[in-house]
Formats: sequence, structure tokens, C-alpha cells
Amino acid sequence: MFVKISFTALFQRFQKAMPLPQSHLNVEPSEKVLALRHRRRSQHQKALRSARFRSLGWELTGRLTVNLTLTLVALAALVKLVPYYQTQRQVLHELDTSITTLSAHNRRLRIDFARYFDPARASQILQENGTQNSDHRIPIVWVDSGSDASIDANSDLSTVVESDLAGSASHEDPALKTTPESPH
Repeated sequence: MFVKISFTALFQRFQKAMPLPQSHLNVEPSEKVLALRHRRRSQHQKALRSARFRSLGWELTGRLTVNLTLTLVALAALVKLVPYYQTQRQVLHELDTSITTLSAHNRRLRIDFARYFDPARASQILQENGTQNSDHRIPIVWVDSGSDASIDANSDLSTVVESDLAGSASHEDPALKTTPESPH
């Protein structure tokens, strides 16, 4: 079995086993020697204290340098990021405005699409967009009541207004004169 013993523990055991010879003379050191010892001890303590303060000063200087460097790097990054951030906000604002206009346009197109492809309104839309007249509609020609001249239904001076046959029957105006369509 090996027992691990440190060097200091071994030295202490050795001293206990064999003590060093001590002088039995009780001699007091002189005042010069005591003053010299005191001066050396105080110089040593001052040196230790100044070394401690020096190392603390170097540590604080290093920390301040690192923190100042990191602060300058952060400020440089912010200086570069602020204009980029402003341009991105401007682009975002432009995109938002274009999205609102396009969504309104899209909504109009969807309404038109639903209207044009609604089977219930197909005949009405064909009549609005086409030149074909329905059998239920008759042209109405405005005629000036004070003139004796007859106006042809196809002339440029007349205005043709279409109205429903059912609607025109209930709301007839005596100033309006209906004429049947002539086959041309």
C-alpha cells in the first residue's frame, strides 16, 4: 500500500523526529539589527503593496481598454445601422401604401369578377355590354313638341333611351313618344 505524502508533511515529520540543535544562549539582537530588520520588513511590505496596486492598476487599465473598444465598435455598428434602418422603414412604408392600393384594386376586381360570372345576371350583363337589343325593350326617341319636322329614329339629333317594357308602361310621360323598331 502506497501512501501519498507531500514534501512539506514529510519535512515536518523529519523535524519532529530529529530536532535541530538550539542554542541555549538567550542573546537579544542589537538595536541596529532590529532597526535594519524593521526597515527591510517595511520596505518589503511597501514593495508588496505597490506590486498589488500596480497589478490592480494594470487590470483596471485592461478592463477599461476592452470596454472602451467594445463601446466604440458598438457605436460604429449603430452609425452604420441607423441609415439602413431608416431606408428600410421608408421602403416598408412604400410597400404598405402599395399594398393598400392594390388590395382596394383587388377587391374591385373580385366584385367585378363575381358580377360578370354570376349566372343570374348573365343576360343583364350581355345587354349592358352588347349591342343586341332584347325583345322586351323598345327604343324611346325624344321629340321636340314645338317642331313640325319629323325626326328619324337613326338621326344624330335624337337620343335613344332604353327602358323596360313593364317599367315604361306604368310611368309613361306624355312628352315621350314610343316608336317601334324599324328593320334596317
